[in-house]
This record gives sequence, C-alpha cells and structure tokens, in this order.
Amino acid sequence: MLAAMIIVLSGCDEQPETKTVTITVQMFEGPEYDAMVPTAAYWNEHYSAKTGITVKPTYLNRIGYFEKLHIQLIAGQSEPDIVHPFSLHLGQINKYLEPLDSYLSNPDLMKAPDGSELDKDTVLSAAWKTVMVSDKKTYMVPVDMSEVILFYRKDLITEPPQTWDDFINVARNFTQSHNSNSPTPYGAIVQGKYEMWTFCAALETFWPFGSSLVDEGGKNLGFKGPATKRAFQVFETLTKDKILPPGAENAEYPQVAEAVKSGRVAMAIQWNAFYNELIDPVRSPKVYDKFDIAPPPGVQNSDGSLSRSMYVQTIGLAVNRASKNKEAAMRFLTWASLGEGALVYNKAGGSSPIKPVWEGPDAVMPYRKLAPWVPGLLMPLEKS
Repeated sequence: MLAAMIIVLSGCDEQPETKTVTITVQMFEGPEYDAMVPTAAYWNEHYSAKTGITVKPTYLNRIGYFEKLHIQLIAGQSEPDIVHPFSLHLGQINKYLEPLDSYLSNPDLMKAPDGSELDKDTVLSAAWKTVMVSDKKTYMVPVDMSEVILFYRKDLITEPPQTWDDFINVARNFTQSHNSNSPTPYGAIVQGKYEMWTFCAALETFWPFGSSLVDEGGKNLGFKGPATKRAFQVFETLTKDKILPPGAENAEYPQVAEAVKSGRVAMAIQWNAFYNELIDPVRSPKVYDKFDIAPPPGVQNSDGSLSRSMYVQTIGLAVNRASKNKEAAMRFLTWASLGEGALVYNKAGGSSPIKPVWEGPDAVMPYRKLAPWVPGLLMPLEKS
C-alpha cells in the first residue's frame, strides 16, 4: 500500500511534457532568406525548448518564384508551414492561405515567448495598405518592405540627379565610351530581366511621365500614348548610347549588385535591401564607403515642379492553409514580424516595416533617410 502511495505521489510531481513540433519557413532566395536564417537560429536557441517549436528555414529559387509558390500551394502540401508572399501576388494565392485575423486577435498568440505584448499596429500603415485584398481579410503580416531607390557614387557625384534626363546625362558622363576620363566604365545599371519585380522597378520611370498600367476607369490596359513613349525613351537612350554594361537586359537584383560592388558603374536603380551588403567592407571591399542613396529621379513639369514616384511593396509571412501546425506557425510568425524577431531580422539584413526601424531619432539607417520618400510615414521631409 505504501509503495502504491509513493508511486501516485511521485506522479503528481511530474510536469506534462511540452509538445514538440518543427515548422518550416520557406523564403524567397536572396537577402530576405539570408536574414531569416539567423532569425530562426535566434528563436531555436532562446525559445525552442520553452515553446516546443523548432524553426527550419528553407528557400525557393528567385527564378520563377511566383509560379513555383503558386503551384506548391495549389498542390495542397502541408509543408512549408509558413510561406513568403509578395504583396503584388497576394490576390492570386490568398485562397490557399490561412486567414490570420482570428489569430492576431488572440491574446495568447499575441504574447511573445519573452512575455512581451505584440501589437500589429507597430507595422507602418503604409505597409499594411499593401496587403489588402478584396475580401478585406488578413492573409499575411509584412516582414519586409521593399523600395526601388537610386544608389550613386557620392565621391564622384555631388548631387544625385533629380530627373530622368539628368540621370541620362550624368550616366553618359561616367561612361568611358563617351568620356575617356571617366573613372567608371559605365554610367549606370538598371534592371532589365523579364521578371515581375523588374517590371515593378520600371514603374518608377513610367509613373512620373504620367503613364499608368491601367486607364482612369481601372479596367483597360494603359501604357500607351505620348507619356508612355517618353518613358520608354529613357530605357532606349540608356541602351542605344551603351551607357549600361553588357548584359543589363538580363540583369535583376544579383547582377545589379555585382555591377555596383565591382566598381563598374557610377549609379544604379536597385532595391533598398542591397544597402546593408553595399556598406559592408567585407562583402563590398571596393565601394563600401563610396555610395549614397536618393529617391528615384522624376520628371520636371512645365510649372517647375517635380513629379517623382517610388514603388513600394511588402513581402510577408503567411500560413499555408494546408499546414498541420497553424498555431505553432503563428507563434513564430507574430514574433518574427511584430516583436523581437523583427529587430533580429532587420539587424541581419532584412527591411522590417515596424515603426522602431523607420521612425524617430533612433531609427535604423538607411530607413531614416528613406522614410520621407515613402507615403504614410510620420517623419518630416528631409533634404536628401
């Protein structure tokens, strides 16, 4: 009898085991995945034992990314648990993603493993506006905000070009076939490869001229008329005058980055995610201290004003509707996009759209400089 009591009492001291699960987070190949690897490692080191959740980062190749992700979700595979959609693609795949509103209103899931409260309002309103689809449900939380900006050699160019005509003239001056004294072989590089995000980068040229993807009714394809012709002439001139390096027609993020880092160009139109790599003396030893950033060039109007546009998109974390680990996935997702994890991700080279990164005197560079150019931010306009 005594032995039986001892067995019962000893059983009362036992704590229930934490259920363990591994969730996969599938990212877009590039700086976003590179930033998620240390973010996942931080979670696994500090919170895996406490929560029972281990995070495994994976990636899809950037070539054909949208098509691959779409097919993957249509197939109904339970893995990956978390995927990495672009805001511009969200309306095509949201039916395969888990609606997140009920999770984001659950106090238990909005508490980080360290006990801190998570608040979705910490994400910039400009970022939230990019993820709205027709049914008004939330399918992803922005973890990264991307802008296409101008990178220019501050040791060679005193003031960045304000218009696309200025851009062409400055780039021509720093092209050796036009100026034998130019310290750079080519004046500039822009993205020319046939990819969706390359098309988005080109919008910053089309919009200031008054050219739009759709007409005012929003139904018919735009991109026609004199305004569109003038915008196309920018790319035509850059190409015909051999201002761009060979192969620019097949360039996107990696090729633009390499042209800048090698010292072959004086300017580039490139995604903001490149900034951290560019200023790193290990990864960019030739030019790490030679570049600055500015808003993309615009168009001078007849009244003297300047029309300038910046393309902004977000890349988010979303839960695969077929996942078998939705709640565990959300515990990591909220931490990685709204709390401590977002800061870890940003420090590792990501571009988190949370307010501490973008606003205020302690905001992380280059975001304090970018902030005045992005609609919906609170900082006053500063001279670039």
